[in-house]
Amino acid sequence: MRFPETAKSTTSLAFSLGLIGAIVVTGWYYVILPYRKTPQRPAFPNDLKAAPAPKSPIAEIKVQPIPQPTVKAKPKSNDAKYQGKVNASIGLVFRADPNQAARNVGGADFNTKVAVIKETPDREWVFVRNESTKEEGWVRVGNITKE
Repeated sequence: MRFPETAKSTTSLAFSLGLIGAIVVTGWYYVILPYRKTPQRPAFPNDLKAAPAPKSPIAEIKVQPIPQPTVKAKPKSNDAKYQGKVNASIGLVFRADPNQAARNVGGADFNTKVAVIKETPDREWVFVRNESTKEEGWVRVGNITKE
């Protein structure tokens, strides 16, 4: 192999590789990089402008105290009309008032002894006391079995 032919082929190879590299770098900077940036958000004439902050100081908020519920006198333990047991297999939730939307004030498990203290006039709800925990509340009459 002669030297001048080798030099020519090496020179042409280096030139070709340099030309390919230049094309790749140019493509990278002018084609790839511009698409990797997040574009600016366009501004339209009907966009809402940010409202300026009010110059007057914010009015002081007056918080009224929450009224505390009054504690009703607890009925005595011997004032029960009759004794019963919870017959609902999932237990009972005692309510603050005789309606389904009233808040929860206690509960009793299945077969727990309860004392029925009073009933609503329509006899749909009864006010009971859990004998073991002394919690009191309203339950539906069908969830109690008379003893």
